[in-house]
This record gives sequence, structure tokens and C-alpha cells, in this order.
Amino acid sequence: MKRILYVVGLLPMLFSCENRPSMVEQRRAEIRRNDSSELAQARSDLAHADSLATFKEFELEDLKKQFVFEKQEKYQTTGYYVLPAYKGSKERFSFFPEVEEGGKLLLVSIDKKRNYTFTEVDMETEDYTTQLSTLSDAAKKDVARCHALAQTMHDLAAAKQQQEKMSLKVKFYEKKLSQQ
Repeated sequence: MKRILYVVGLLPMLFSCENRPSMVEQRRAEIRRNDSSELAQARSDLAHADSLATFKEFELEDLKKQFVFEKQEKYQTTGYYVLPAYKGSKERFSFFPEVEEGGKLLLVSIDKKRNYTFTEVDMETEDYTTQLSTLSDAAKKDVARCHALAQTMHDLAAAKQQQEKMSLKVKFYEKKLSQQ
């Protein structure tokens, strides 16, 4: 008798659960919400990367006006941006900074025997000022100007890479949401 009353007591609960979505449907809806949220975030990040890249391109064009681009097509695969004071033959200098067209900052030292030493500065982690203790104030300012150009080139490359990454993410979530 107790069992019959117990089962009869469960009947209204079973009928009320009939209209509820199943756990699978609830999970699908949750995944759609997460995907929609990820898509919105990726679009926002893409817009930010686009605006940053545009800003850095303008900044780079302004900085390049202060430099001379040197490249000997016959001998070099990569050109270098140098300040106008260092243009042409560098034989008369014992030190000069230059920026590779890919964005690397190079500090070039020349000893009395005319041996060249190239020091590449890592734009992400290295503090270039520690290598400048023996330089004159004018040389330090030249290095700072070259560093600004190299840093802008590096930032522009990072912004373009972020654009690419976010563009792929947007495409992925748009495709995923259209298939659901």
C-alpha cells in the first residue's frame, strides 16, 4: 500500500518534468551562449587590434621620416634604417645604432683594427640602456631614437599578429554558431 501511494505521489512530478528541456538540450544552449560570448569578445579584440595597428602604422611612418633607408641590392638582402648623421660610409665612427627593416635594433661597435661587433637588442625583454654606459649623451640620444623606431616596428608586427589571430577566432566561432 505504501508503494502505491509513493508511486501515485511521484506521478505529478513526472508529468511536470515532461515539458522541461533535457540535460543535453540545456548543455547545448549553454555551449551556444559560451560560443556567442567568445565571438563577441573576439570581435572586440579584433577591433582593438585593428585600431592599434592603424595607430602604429601612422606612428611608424612619422618615425621613418627621421631616418635614411640604406640597402645595397647587390650585397644585402636586408636594408637598415640609420640616422642621417650615419648615412653612407661608417668608417669615421666607432659606434652607431641602426634598425634592420624587420625591426631589430643593432648596436654596432668598431674597434681600432676596423673589426665590427654587432649587438642585437631584444625588444621584448632586454634593457638596452645597460649597454650604453660608455657612450656620449649624443650617442645615447641616437640610440634612443633608433630604439623608438624598432619598438614601433615590433609593436606593429605584434598588432598585426593579434589581428590575424582574432580574425581566425572570429571565423571559427561564426562557423561553429552557424552549424548549431
